[in-house]
Amino acid sequence: MFSLILKAAAIGLSAGVTPGPFQAILLSYAIQGGRKKALPAAFAPLVSDGPVILLVLLVLNNVPDSFLRVLQIGGALFLLYLAWDSCRAFRNYREVEAQEEVKGFHTLLKATGSNLLAPGPWLFWSLINGPSLLEAWAVSPWWAVGYLAGFYGVFVLTNLVLIGLFATLRKAGEKVRKALLLVSAIALAGFAVYQFLQGINII
Repeated sequence: MFSLILKAAAIGLSAGVTPGPFQAILLSYAIQGGRKKALPAAFAPLVSDGPVILLVLLVLNNVPDSFLRVLQIGGALFLLYLAWDSCRAFRNYREVEAQEEVKGFHTLLKATGSNLLAPGPWLFWSLINGPSLLEAWAVSPWWAVGYLAGFYGVFVLTNLVLIGLFATLRKAGEKVRKALLLVSAIALAGFAVYQFLQGINII
């Protein structure tokens, strides 16, 4: 059991620190609204992964490849929207400064939507975490619960640490904050273009 939880924790850490669209979203929210606004987004995988896990384990392996391509294209469009949101915050920097009251719940909803429309979680659970979870379930449902607890405990903690780091950078000065907003916008747009090209089967 200990080795299984250790494996889950290692995978959770890897998923948290590997650069990707979700990390770019955390950066964008932390820079725009600070730690308080961004923290709810760290828990988005707990909301979005439930249907992902269920469909991956029960359905996804039996659906056509076109389903994943449609998912990729939809996710790419959503990432472009988030990139535009970060770009707008960059261009209207002083206006964003006065919008601290925006509810963190909104960041949770957007991050959850991004996860559901991104192919990453689907592929991750289909190829990596899904088989490990089934292996734990074959021993005992409690082992499966332990595996999920180990994975999400480390994954969410890593997200919280990243948000703390990003929010600290936010306080480094106006120029640094504006630059990071631009970086997050470019990163999100880049991931969106890459995901779209994958969806239309160019790469």
